[in-house]
Amino acid sequence: MRWMEVIGVRAAAGNRDLLETRLRKMIAEMKAGGAAPSITLLHRLSIASDLCVHLAHDSEAADPAGSRLGLILAMEMKAFGLVHHSIWTEPADV
Repeated sequence: MRWMEVIGVRAAAGNRDLLETRLRKMIAEMKAGGAAPSITLLHRLSIASDLCVHLAHDSEAADPAGSRLGLILAMEMKAFGLVHHSIWTEPADV
């Protein structure tokens, strides 16, 4: 089953650059360690303080609470602003 975690944050004033630096470092370490699914870091075009991480998974079942990696990223992001963590799956007929 393919599923995706979307973890977004609206960073508090002045914290966006520090958060982006930390996320890039964490993502690089996860990729180097081989413990990461497909990870994408995005920033919102119209709101500079918004960052989002997409974790694409392929496993037998999606975890409604999120993956361990997703939960770690969400906790890190909470120190910088308001976080939204959601789990998405493909419809069965796609």
